[in-house]
Amino acid sequence: MITSKDVRNKRFEKAAFGYKQEEIDEFFAELEAELDDMERERNEANGKIQVLADRVREYMRDEDALKDALLGAQKQGHQVINDAKERAEKIIAEAKAKAAALEDEAVRQHAIAMEKNREEIAKEKEALIEAQQQVADFKKSLFDIYKEHLDLISTVPETYEEAMGKTPTAEDIANEIANVIVSEDIGTTEEVSYKE
Repeated sequence: MITSKDVRNKRFEKAAFGYKQEEIDEFFAELEAELDDMERERNEANGKIQVLADRVREYMRDEDALKDALLGAQKQGHQVINDAKERAEKIIAEAKAKAAALEDEAVRQHAIAMEKNREEIAKEKEALIEAQQQVADFKKSLFDIYKEHLDLISTVPETYEEAMGKTPTAEDIANEIANVIVSEDIGTTEEVSYKE
């Protein structure tokens, strides 16, 4: 490859006939300048290519580091997911155990409440039976008292004359009523006799 230095150092011998030396020198100067520009551009391009090649190598190293970081992040992500699953399973198991314990406690409390209710119902039944017995006893005693009164009433003569052999006066009737009231207050039953 011809360089600008080769053009600069090239010398030709003079001949009697040929081209004008000034035109040749001028052409070589232009050629030399163009070759200098081309060499400078080529050197700049080579420098840029070198910079780009360095950057590509750096990017490749960064890419490897990124790949390693990505793999590490994936592994860590899998580990985090597995840890979260384990914690979730543990929380669910604990929640189920607590729910079962609460359910057992609720069943136990319900059984205790039911037993208390049964006891209360039994007591209430006993009280009801006792009250019913008291009512029955009261009714019987009341019927017995009525029966005694009816028996007493049936023994009373229908007419005063029948009882005394005379017609009663207002005073006799008042005394009879007073005696009946007094005897009921005392709780005794006496046969009333009329005074003549």
